[in-house]
Amino acid sequence: MMNILITGGAGFIGSHVVRLFVNKYPDYHIINLDALTYAGNLANLKDIEDKPNYTFVKADICDFEKMCSLFEKHKIDGVIHLAAESHVDRSIKDPFTFARTNVMGTLSLLQAAKLYWNGDWENKRFYHISTDEVYGALELDKPEGEPPYGSEFFLETTKYNPHSPYSASKASSDHFVRAYHDTYGMPTLVTNCSNNYGPYQFPEKLIPLFINNIRHGKPLPVYGKGENVRDWLYVVDHARAIDVIFHK
Repeated sequence: MMNILITGGAGFIGSHVVRLFVNKYPDYHIINLDALTYAGNLANLKDIEDKPNYTFVKADICDFEKMCSLFEKHKIDGVIHLAAESHVDRSIKDPFTFARTNVMGTLSLLQAAKLYWNGDWENKRFYHISTDEVYGALELDKPEGEPPYGSEFFLETTKYNPHSPYSASKASSDHFVRAYHDTYGMPTLVTNCSNNYGPYQFPEKLIPLFINNIRHGKPLPVYGKGENVRDWLYVVDHARAIDVIFHK
């Protein structure tokens, strides 16, 4: 029996992770924590909302006292942290919200976990899902003589090089997670995924935006000269990967 807190579970990626865990692990108690901002939608989870091993909690991860009480009330063993502001254009217009949610919200969760677990790390895990945007931009063409994956993919060893308020806020949250591991010994995980696509994605993101615009005869907004390189990850594959990484 595990009590797992999944943050941002009403969002795009989070709803897929919540659904997978609720259905796959009937002996686990899955607590879905979401503030239900513009990108969160409980309709994403209609099919599992009445399951006996599922609980929804509406709250802001920046509310530290609420986070502490959640850990206490539900006896949290593991955290899968997906709650984040995640749109580059929005971060350019409103960097403060991104810093608050992505940095201070992550710190709030880390500290709540640290206080509740109180050094008893056995069978505990804090898993932080991040983005490959912390590494900056991929080159369009791989330079000659480079290693096989020199510039085709980011690696765990790629240096951090964020370029937007969004990626800077996620890079900072990654550093805080690693700092809690190095300073306190907390068992933490960080993964940096590429762009996700699939069902329930908010329509401001590239693929659903293009599909909606095509359906309604609207122009397709291409950034710059159209030379940007993006890797794409199907959201269901990502949810399955999160399951494997969390457990193994």
